[in-house]
Amino acid sequence: MSIESGMIGCAVLGYGGTHNFGRMHCTWIEDNPNLKLVAVCDRDPARAEQAKADFPSISVYNETTSLWTDSEVEMVTIVTPNFTHCALTVEAFAHGRHVLIENAMCLDVAEATQMIEAGNKAGKMLCVHHNRRHDGNYRLIREIVDSGAIGDIFHIELTPGQYAHPFPGRANLWWADRDLSGGGFFYYGAQAIDWILDLIPAPMVNVTGFCHKRVWTDITFDDQVMAIIRFENGVYANFCESHIRAAPQPFWRILGTKGAIVDSGKDATRGYEKQVRHPSSGSLTLYTVTGSGIGEATLAYKDSEWAEFYKGIVHHLRDGAPVPVSGEVGRRVIGVMEVAKKSCETGRAEVPLYK
Repeated sequence: MSIESGMIGCAVLGYGGTHNFGRMHCTWIEDNPNLKLVAVCDRDPARAEQAKADFPSISVYNETTSLWTDSEVEMVTIVTPNFTHCALTVEAFAHGRHVLIENAMCLDVAEATQMIEAGNKAGKMLCVHHNRRHDGNYRLIREIVDSGAIGDIFHIELTPGQYAHPFPGRANLWWADRDLSGGGFFYYGAQAIDWILDLIPAPMVNVTGFCHKRVWTDITFDDQVMAIIRFENGVYANFCESHIRAAPQPFWRILGTKGAIVDSGKDATRGYEKQVRHPSSGSLTLYTVTGSGIGEATLAYKDSEWAEFYKGIVHHLRDGAPVPVSGEVGRRVIGVMEVAKKSCETGRAEVPLYK
């Protein structure tokens, strides 16, 4: 099949039921008129059967060796545990496929570099699925920042959290194992660090990390993590994800020289696992400095358009547009999380390899 003239054949590798991201990727692919969902591969026969029930026209496989024999598959979306991402990506490139990898991209910079080099050698696309850039609240935040309404950003706080076990009743889940998942920085941090780096294009100076393990002793996943990123232009960004936070805190607090943005994050991802596109739900508060004081306005979120990510992939593969999120961009995110973890151990600020 010719990518330039026909539909692009896609397979989804991983159809786990925990968050149903495999099913969502299948839905996004089917929603795009330039893509064809060809196959799903999952080593669990029950999950493969579920994929066949959800999408009857596809082929299903239980091992990658069979998947690679399917000549219709030109691109594979990898939706498997973090610790498998590097090996599966390299394997896909060795069999001449383009790769969209779910985030977190991998567990460290060395793995990210191995993935990038394998893609370059194969002459195939490596794209990291940082689709949360299409969240309705982030789209609005980016629009406000780009408009200059709050002036120059100098401080960011991004603080998802609550007081609750991160994986209630699922202590054996791979996510709960810090060695397999990467731990707290690699959970919401993969999204959050990408947002921060997207908002602040300046190089980084260093990263200081903090970790707490105090309450949920049945798992090795962190109870709370924090990364403070210092940029060369003087901006500071503080990401903190907590599962032991007993007091409320805004999801976003962004301070600029002419105003600020405060966002609770409520309903930001409502319908995420069930719909390709969800109408706007929720709002944020915009503060702007005026001659008479500080103005305050409530702005409804823009629509969340997660399917836009696959449109960007098609535009790249068919028209030569830039990759929506390249492996190099994904590696920079991984680098921040890697040195944040290192900083927790050394007790000092650490410098990312890719600033």
